Amino acid sequence: MKILTTLSRLEILTRSQLQSLFDLKGDRNARYTMQALRKFTNQIFVGENAYYLNKRGIELVGADKKYRHSDQLMHKLMRNDAYIFYKPTEWFTEQAIEVRNIKVVPDAFFYSGSSYKFLEVDNTQRWHVNKRKFDDYKKLKDTGAFQRKYGKFPTLVWIVKFHSRKERLKELSKEFDLFCEVYTHEEVII
Repeated sequence: MKILTTLSRLEILTRSQLQSLFDLKGDRNARYTMQALRKFTNQIFVGENAYYLNKRGIELVGADKKYRHSDQLMHKLMRNDAYIFYKPTEWFTEQAIEVRNIKVVPDAFFYSGSSYKFLEVDNTQRWHVNKRKFDDYKKLKDTGAFQRKYGKFPTLVWIVKFHSRKERLKELSKEFDLFCEVYTHEEVII
């Protein structure tokens, strides 16, 4: 049941992600476990099997949303790698945060360690979109709303596909005066 509820919350997980989250040991054991759940899951192949809830699984766990195949597949898998890396105690995906007509929709807003963080995943995003997001986060920081509620503004975490973007994002974080952690996707895969 834990695997199914996690699939409900994270939408889609690869075999290796499931192994990391649930200590399923080897590939054979992971495949055996997922085979036992085949009545409640569907799978697609993305270099390895990736699993998501089917209609029966959604009904069993009472999920409020259904995974739909889209061009966002790698984006969601990268986001889930960040979830595994950070082991958050709170995790909210793609929920709009609006303060004084300033709206941001982070890929995730989460609590890990001793602080809140915003997660942005840059898989194939255009550069001007990244710059606009920095501008929006700066405006949000300038409202002071998060500082009053949480003591400080959340760290902005970026997961990028290409190493070349890592340095450019670090420069943007200095330009916009935002505390930022930037990792390539390979750095967060456990």
